[in-house]
Amino acid sequence: MTKDSLCPCGSGAAFSVCCQPVLDNHRMAVTAEMLMRSRYTAFVLRHAQHIQSSWHIRTRPKNLNFDDHPVVWLGLQIHSCSKGQESDNDGTVDFTCRYLEQGQFCKLHERSQFLQEDGLWYYLQGECQVTKEKIVRNSSCPCGSGQKFKRCCLAK
Repeated sequence: MTKDSLCPCGSGAAFSVCCQPVLDNHRMAVTAEMLMRSRYTAFVLRHAQHIQSSWHIRTRPKNLNFDDHPVVWLGLQIHSCSKGQESDNDGTVDFTCRYLEQGQFCKLHERSQFLQEDGLWYYLQGECQVTKEKIVRNSSCPCGSGQKFKRCCLAK
């Protein structure tokens, strides 16, 4: 990914001014939403260190293995944020992300809880709902490219 590439989080900003600074320095996430966007981008880029370090110690898994569930991330949509500003101690981000896993189109809808401690935002936990549907090879790709699924994301 180049510095001029659009950020995977869907903000519309360049990666270099959006999530890259947060991936490089966790302290740069000044709101819960910024941390949420950077964590999504870290999943897209398989940046396990950022995901681990931004996960609260009380709920953080010991290991994070991307090879267990290889996915193609298709997009993030933030629905709402409650609190989670620089002056808050906690916040909630409601979002949906879309991805392909083993030929199935999946939507993860999550309401994530975040805590701010010592000036750093952390992901605490989330309430998740995943829906899956099988995609026919000749149907339009759910990534929105306009191509057939078999020639787009299925080929990746």
